[in-house]
Amino acid sequence: MKDIHSGAAAVVWDLDGTLVDSAMDIATSLNRLLGENELAALDDALIKNMIGEGVAVLIRRGFEAHGITPDGERLEQLVERFLVIYSEVATASTRLFPGAREALQTLSDAGLRQAICTNKPEAITRQVLAGLGISECFDVVIGGDTLPRNKPDPLPLRTALEGLDVTPERSLMVGDSAIDVQTAHAAGVCVAFVTFGYGPGPSHPHKADYLIDDFADLPAVVAGHSAGQAVT
Repeated sequence: MKDIHSGAAAVVWDLDGTLVDSAMDIATSLNRLLGENELAALDDALIKNMIGEGVAVLIRRGFEAHGITPDGERLEQLVERFLVIYSEVATASTRLFPGAREALQTLSDAGLRQAICTNKPEAITRQVLAGLGISECFDVVIGGDTLPRNKPDPLPLRTALEGLDVTPERSLMVGDSAIDVQTAHAAGVCVAFVTFGYGPGPSHPHKADYLIDDFADLPAVVAGHSAGQAVT
């Protein structure tokens, strides 16, 4: 495989909405939490749009949909309870997006190192990876609670690259939200944006370097001559 730009040596992946379709299990868990607090369930599509900035933000958004803003110790308690609920169903309906497994294998076979950089808590991230049988694809896993700061702060991505022992110039991030684009560019990393994910599309000035409509396009992006549309 011909390398991207000066030679891609690693790919860092977001998880929810990028590699895996986990929205149903997350929605089930949030609605169960709401129900335990005598609040009505929310539409799955609405919850899907709340995903991407970590558990605390997800919960706050879910409760704010009912006019309630949990904070401080109360929010911490809700996060703790959500994690218990979610851990019971984290892979009940969660699946890899079409072509994701093949893309991971293709990159691995080409000798690229791979990492996960997600705002999902690390323990549940590892649970999902193991449940889907792809743990061995990743040399580094950075979750939303692994470090003091999470995305869009560049610290998680930079830490992942340090663990992979690669420079930003020789790396590519793959994500589905403006947060991923911001994170990558803040760390000096090119980013491929999957158009089938959960997050709203990247807008100026945070434009992705590549758009990916299908994982079949990813090897060509990594090789530096994507069959997809390059974003300038």
